[in-house]
Amino acid sequence: MIFNQQLPLRERINFVVYALSRFILSVGNYVYLFAVSYYIMYETGSALYFSINMAISVVVTLILLPFSGVLSDLGNKRKIIISGEVLNSLVILGLFLYTVIYDINLIAIYIVTFLTSMIEPFVSNAFQTAITELFHKDRIQQVMGYTSAILSSTVILGPILGGVLFGLLSFPQIILIFLIAFVLSALLDFFLKFDLYYDKAVYKENDSDTVGFSKFKRDISEGFIFIARNRVFKSLLIIAALVNFMSGVISIFPEKMMIYELSFQPETVGIVNAIAGIGVLIGGLTVARMKKLENPFRMIKKGFLVFAGLVVLYLLPLYVDAGPVLIVLMIGGIGIAITLTLQIVNIPTNLFIQLVTPQHIKGRVFSTISLCAMSIMPVGTIFYGYMYDLELYWIINTVSTLLIIVIVLVLFNEKLIERSKEMYDAAKVENEELEEPAPETSEGLMDPKADPQSI
Repeated sequence: MIFNQQLPLRERINFVVYALSRFILSVGNYVYLFAVSYYIMYETGSALYFSINMAISVVVTLILLPFSGVLSDLGNKRKIIISGEVLNSLVILGLFLYTVIYDINLIAIYIVTFLTSMIEPFVSNAFQTAITELFHKDRIQQVMGYTSAILSSTVILGPILGGVLFGLLSFPQIILIFLIAFVLSALLDFFLKFDLYYDKAVYKENDSDTVGFSKFKRDISEGFIFIARNRVFKSLLIIAALVNFMSGVISIFPEKMMIYELSFQPETVGIVNAIAGIGVLIGGLTVARMKKLENPFRMIKKGFLVFAGLVVLYLLPLYVDAGPVLIVLMIGGIGIAITLTLQIVNIPTNLFIQLVTPQHIKGRVFSTISLCAMSIMPVGTIFYGYMYDLELYWIINTVSTLLIIVIVLVLFNEKLIERSKEMYDAAKVENEELEEPAPETSEGLMDPKADPQSI
């Protein structure tokens, strides 16, 4: 994409800066999360304490998601993103200073998780909403696919670095790496042109004479109303919530299996997680190089059914009598299949939402879907953490597989899939009709249609 001379220069620069910023931050995130996860599991031996940290993040995010959606639609996305990343950097700086003086403990980890979770919904939602203003709608599938493929290297590199650094460095030094990543990411985002495809006209429906609490109530409810009136979005929302309840199968079970049951060393856990990350690379490149999707929901349905089967396969390393190398390759291979499958589900889902949702309420729609999808996750993480501590692995994974299959077959029926295709086709036609020749400057830059969103 960056070497395609037919694309506006500024859009190619946007892609390079965006991908590099996300890459640096993602590497730092993986190193930090690996260190925190291993510390909790190693020090306590309990999946419950591990799941509590996840639950704190989810609960705080849930509370703030509706507000982040409204702010993304009505506020300045550039200010939201950069300000949020600066605040996150300050929080991590505080953790670094604390660990240098007092050493790390569970309470400090939980507090930092709480604080960063207060900021992250605003940053991530603003980025989701800004995608179609950073990049042309015709290239969103490519942007998502290639970005995902680039970030997959962090899924591979991050756990390896985490495993190695956890054994070589102190916890404060690992936090310092995370802090540097946050600062670099924030600096890079200063160079993103957020108004490249910004059109003030699409936000005219946000203008209103209503003021005060009535306006706030109306603004915050528009995402819910849009979804409630649309059967396709309602089904997508329901299945997202139910499947997120079962997220512990891929977030808690592998760590419990490798660290507690198989007694893997940090380096080995990092290598296995890195192997699994190859699936993200393959999935991202596959979607990016596909011709434009004709029916995203059909691909989403197939991806969910394959994922359900892989949940059962994840049990094999516990019940197969094999050498350590074969066990590592087995877990890594299943991990590759799972991450690849999730890419086949996630990218088409986001592509559908990006193209079908009106721009002026996109932030609220994304936040509403995330709110409903994640609302049940804290219960799910605590539930799976408790159940895995009882070592009921076979029962848990088998029942989870059956539930996913039933949910997908009932909700993603042929009638719904055809209706989603009609909406998707209509959105593509509308975009083509609204498309006008883009004027360029002497440098090949897109001339913005509206006032710049400066900070």
